[in-house]
Amino acid sequence: MAYCDRCERWFNSEHAYDAHRRDSRSHYMCWKCDKDFQTSGRLDQHLRQSSRHHFCTYCDEDFDDQYDLDEHDQECHEYCQSCNLWLETTDDLVEHNKEDHYYCVECDRLFMNLNNLQNHLNSSIHRPRGITCPGTGCTAQFVNRSALLLHFEGGSCKSGLTRRTLNRLIAERDRSNFITNPNRLITGSTETWATERAWNGQAYECYFCHKGFRSLAQLNQHLASPAHEQHLYHCPKLGHGCKAQFKTVSGLCQHIEDGSCGVARFKMVQDNMENLVRGMNRITF
Repeated sequence: MAYCDRCERWFNSEHAYDAHRRDSRSHYMCWKCDKDFQTSGRLDQHLRQSSRHHFCTYCDEDFDDQYDLDEHDQECHEYCQSCNLWLETTDDLVEHNKEDHYYCVECDRLFMNLNNLQNHLNSSIHRPRGITCPGTGCTAQFVNRSALLLHFEGGSCKSGLTRRTLNRLIAERDRSNFITNPNRLITGSTETWATERAWNGQAYECYFCHKGFRSLAQLNQHLASPAHEQHLYHCPKLGHGCKAQFKTVSGLCQHIEDGSCGVARFKMVQDNMENLVRGMNRITF
């Protein structure tokens, strides 16, 4: 005889008791660990966190061992080597690269830093250059709007415009929050710099993400990048269902230009992005 405390029922055999736990909605069993959970949520949490399980969080599937899980990930998902992170789909990997890395969407290529990405976007691969920088004293030309915005964000424009100033100017003009996030204080961003105290004995360590760098200059370049900034921008909300958010306006512009979500087909979006670049001509910087 076997007794179920939760359901207050007796069973003639252990086999009948196991069948009850398997079929009843009052029991959520992990047979590998012989653990009985009251809700599916607690079972799911156990599968995700237990070292005894090899669980794919995207497919909600538990594998026999790490080898089988790795094989599944390689066949069904996409991997970001820089972040040691699995993404569910190729589109997710592309969006991740646009938000967190220096990435050229058109070439599907990653770069070490913003300067390398700028040089690539300004190379013959992406010519002709039909957009001239409106900055005072600057005659640089670019193949598209996102390359121009990267030029501003990188601080290489002779006018002296920086990413933080650009964010502030856009926030002041986007009063309807067409592309800016009203919950983020774009005008209140601060600069963070590391000192020699960041050395941990092996590398210069980022306080935020604990990533190590060979030199203090590399660490400060990382801190000056958008890596740890909030998502200040979002894909224009026109009822098309895209909820993508971006740390830089150039990332948003690349998202629109590559047409991945279809928002570029809206004339309102094209007009707003054109006005954004054209509006730089009316700004003294």
